[in-house]
Amino acid sequence: MQNTVPKPSARSGHRWATISAIRARTMIIAVCALGTSLWQGYTIQKHNRLMVQPILDEEINTDPDGRWESYVLNSGLGPAKVVRVDYRVDGKALKGLDEALKALGEPADCYGTGSLEHFYRVNQRQQVLRSLDKRCAKTSEQLKLLLSRLQLTLHYESLYGDKATLNMFGQEASAP
Repeated sequence: MQNTVPKPSARSGHRWATISAIRARTMIIAVCALGTSLWQGYTIQKHNRLMVQPILDEEINTDPDGRWESYVLNSGLGPAKVVRVDYRVDGKALKGLDEALKALGEPADCYGTGSLEHFYRVNQRQQVLRSLDKRCAKTSEQLKLLLSRLQLTLHYESLYGDKATLNMFGQEASAP
């Protein structure tokens, strides 16, 4: 018995070329699908970062009798973690709000202060400074001068660790 190897016909070569073309097309589609999935994952993560981005803002309220109060407000879409607060009076760095009031020549017992270094929920408002009674009252011009000398810088982060700052008061302060 003789071993004979069948010779490929012209049609079987054509079939091989068709199978190779199908495999190549399948690979191209798979690579495109993988690329699309990676791009979609990136854009979803970018969108999620924006959906929880905090925005800290300052708010100053005055009463007709000269009393006033200032707040930090989280008006963003996500929580903010304040990691550091810098206090300055006339450009000189100080350790805290009590030292800043002393440098401004203001009696510390005249003002209520709040703790600024903590986690701010969405729409949470935290007191910064508040005049306690009428002896601490300021006219609009006096308040503007006081706040122009004082600068607070809050350094905060989002849930994703994105960093931002809020500069309160300072030279650009305007009396409400």
